[in-house]
Amino acid sequence: MTIPLKKLREKLLALSRTNRNTVWLVALSLAIALCQFTVYALIDRILGKDFLGVWSLVVAATSIGQISSFGFSNSIVRYLPEMLAKKETAGVGKMLGTVNFSNFFLTLPILLLLYFPAVEYASHLLNARQLSIFRSVIPLSMGALFINNLFLVYSYFLDAMQKYYLRSAIQIGGWLVFLTLSAVLIRRYGLQGVAIAFFIQNLLQFLIILVMISKRRILNKIYPIAFDRESFQKVSSFGLKSQSISILVIFFDPLVKFFITKNIGLSATGNYEISNKIVLQARNLLVSTNQVIIPKIVLHRNTGTENTYFDEISKRNIVFAIGAGLLIMLVAPLPVYFFSGKHDNTLMNCIIVINLGWVCNMVTSVHYYCCIGLDKIGKLVFYHLILSVTITVLYLLLNRYVHITFLYFAVPGVGLFLGSIYNSYLLSRNITQTYSWLTSGFFLYFLLVSFLLLFFYQTGSNTIAYIAMPLLFLLYICWILKKYKVDKLIKF
Repeated sequence: MTIPLKKLREKLLALSRTNRNTVWLVALSLAIALCQFTVYALIDRILGKDFLGVWSLVVAATSIGQISSFGFSNSIVRYLPEMLAKKETAGVGKMLGTVNFSNFFLTLPILLLLYFPAVEYASHLLNARQLSIFRSVIPLSMGALFINNLFLVYSYFLDAMQKYYLRSAIQIGGWLVFLTLSAVLIRRYGLQGVAIAFFIQNLLQFLIILVMISKRRILNKIYPIAFDRESFQKVSSFGLKSQSISILVIFFDPLVKFFITKNIGLSATGNYEISNKIVLQARNLLVSTNQVIIPKIVLHRNTGTENTYFDEISKRNIVFAIGAGLLIMLVAPLPVYFFSGKHDNTLMNCIIVINLGWVCNMVTSVHYYCCIGLDKIGKLVFYHLILSVTITVLYLLLNRYVHITFLYFAVPGVGLFLGSIYNSYLLSRNITQTYSWLTSGFFLYFLLVSFLLLFFYQTGSNTIAYIAMPLLFLLYICWILKKYKVDKLIKF
C-alpha cells in the first residue's frame, strides 16, 4: 500500500513543480468566478435586479475605458522575456518607465474625458433615479480602472518572468477583499458600497505588488517613470495592434447590453448579465490555461512541428471545452434558483443559448492563440470586427422584423460561432484540419444535448430536464474514459 502512495505523491509533486503557474491561474479563475457570482447575488437579493442592471452598465462603461491604456502594458510580455534573458537591466527599466509615463500623461487624461460619453451612454437607458446612482458610482469605477492600469505594468512584468503564480496570488487576495468589503458595505451604501470595494481592491493589489517587487529586489528602482524613444516605438507598435483588438472586445458586451436594455428592458439586461457571468467563468478557466500556447507554437514553428502540436493540443482542448459546457448546463439550475428563488425557465434558456456561443469560442481558443504565435495578431482584428458587426446587424433585423425576447439572448452566440469559423479559416493557411472541431463527435453531442434541453425548458418539462442532464453528462464522462487514457487527459 505504501509503495503506490509514495509513487502517487512523487507524481503530484512533479506536477506541482512543472505546472505551478497553471495551477495558480486556474485557482485565480475560480476565485474570480466565486467572488463575482457572490457579489452579483448580493446586489440582486439586497438591492434588486434593476440595480444589478445598473451595475452591469457601470461594468460595461468601465470596460470601454480600457481603450485609454493603448495596450502598452500588453507589449511587456512580448519584449521583456528576451531582455530579461540577456540581463538587459537598464533596458527593462526604460521600458517599464516608458509604460508608466504613458499611464500618467496619456491614459489618465483620456480616462477623465471618457466620463462624459459614459454618462451619455447611460442616460439613454436609465430613468432619472437610476442615472443618479450611475453618476455616483462611475467615478469610483473609473478610478479603480486607472489604478488597475498601473498594476498591470508589474503584473505583465511578472508574467514575462514566468512568475504567473505570484501575480495570481496577489489577485486572489484582491478579489477576496472585494467580496468581503462588498458584503459589508452594500447594506449601508448600496451600489456605492460595491464601487468602494472595487476601488480598494485595485489599490491594495497595486500596493502589494510594489512591496513584493521591492522585497524581492527584482528591480533597481521600484517605480521608474521615464520616457525612452526606442522603448516607446516598440510598445506603441505592438500595443496599438493589441489595442485595436481590445477596443472591439470591450465593445462587444456593451453593444449587447445596449440593444437588450433598449428593446426588452433593464431586468432582461440583469438576466443576460447573470447568464453571461455563469458561462464565462468556465470559459475564463479554460482560456487561462491556454495562455502557454503562444510561446510553444512559436518554438514548434521553428522546428516544423506546428501541425503535430496543434493536433495534440486541439484534441485535448475540445474534450475540456465540451465538458465545461455540459457542466454549466448541469449545475445551472442551482445558481438560477439562488438568484431567482424559483425555477426560472427564462434564465435557463438564456444560459443555454449563451453557452452555445461561448463553447464554440472555447473550442477555438487554441486557434486564436496559435494565430498570435504565428504573427497573425493584426488579422485577428477582423475576428472581433465580425462579432460586433454580426450582433449589430442581427439586433437591427430583430427590431425591424421579429421582436422575440428569446432571440435577443441568442444573438451573441451566433456572433461567437461565426467568429470561430473565421478563426479556423485564418489558421488554415498554416495548419491543416482546423475545421475538424465542427465534425467532432464531442461537439455534435454537445449540440444535441443543448437543443434537447432547450426543448424541455421551452415546453415546461423541467423535471425531465433535471433528470436527463446528469445522465447525459455521465454518458459524456464514460465516453471520454473509454476513448482516452487518464494520463493523456491530465498531462500538460
